[in-house]
Amino acid sequence: MDNEKLTIRQMTMWFILYQLGSAFLVLPSNLASIAKQDAWIALCVVLVVQLLMVIVYGGIAKQLNGVPFEQYLQTLFGQWLGKLILLLFTLFFPLLILGLVLRDLADYITTVILPETPMSAIFVLMLGVVIYVVYCGVTTIGRAAEVLFFLVMGLLALGYVPLIPKMSLDNLLPVFEFGWKPVVHASFTTIAFPYIESVLFLYFATHTKKPQEWRRLVIKSSLFSGFLFMCVTVIVISVLSQGVVSTIGFSSYFAVRTISFSDFFERFEIAVSVIWFIAIFFRMSLLLYVSAKGLSTVFKLKDYRSLLIPIGLIAYVIAGTVWPNTAVLFTTYRIWPFYAMIFGIICPILIWIAGQIRQSVSN
Repeated sequence: MDNEKLTIRQMTMWFILYQLGSAFLVLPSNLASIAKQDAWIALCVVLVVQLLMVIVYGGIAKQLNGVPFEQYLQTLFGQWLGKLILLLFTLFFPLLILGLVLRDLADYITTVILPETPMSAIFVLMLGVVIYVVYCGVTTIGRAAEVLFFLVMGLLALGYVPLIPKMSLDNLLPVFEFGWKPVVHASFTTIAFPYIESVLFLYFATHTKKPQEWRRLVIKSSLFSGFLFMCVTVIVISVLSQGVVSTIGFSSYFAVRTISFSDFFERFEIAVSVIWFIAIFFRMSLLLYVSAKGLSTVFKLKDYRSLLIPIGLIAYVIAGTVWPNTAVLFTTYRIWPFYAMIFGIICPILIWIAGQIRQSVSN
């Protein structure tokens, strides 16, 4: 492992910003399209499942015993099988997500802010910034998270507190009008995006002295981001109604556009855009770092930094080809929960079980 270190405070803030990431703008719409006005209840179910998965992730962190996660797979499964698992995991999960997030960012900018801007320009600019900061090291990213986290919280308050007087709690009623099934269905979708991506936080488990500290900070970040999602979802649905929210792709952005005080104090939506850009930046930096660490271990490279530009180019290609039209995008959204659960739930459980068997045999 490199000599760079992150504090618990830095990791907690980075993980919160990671989880806000792409989900911040689209989560209320995704939930409302399935669970209607009960979208906030689906978030409660999501957090319960996330806490259960953190128990598994924490069990793996305890098994690491100071060994980086990417190296532990070789210790657990043997050199060749461990490298194969790590290679497939890296290519088909963090690296793929990196390309998807980059495309999400480009779609948002070309849809809402700069419709005539070519996507390739957005790809290059964002990748250039992310590659540079990851090259500077995780300590630099951690310090940036400490500074920008409070800016994000301030902008969240600036964007959504003024909406509170416009809330109509009648838009949240009746509760369970359509029963439990839509709530469970909506939670199933949200568990896969973004919460079970927390398995990637295992790459940072050795930055803490004890596995319990790592587990606590993951729980803290999940609950904090879940609370923010809950507040934004309740406010947006209360202001716009679930019928409107479910038909708008970026409802969190659209709701803030309705703020206007005497035709003078308005245009709050720029605050939402800044929040999203910052969260996407930290989301992509973590994905790029994890991808580089995993592939550098597979190919026995001394420094993961040598892979940053090649990985960025791969992400550029993925972002440009992942969905050519809206129909493919909706198909991707339907398939993604099942796909993500292979890496976020099934793989960690199998790794944890293999680790338990190895410990029992060695004892």
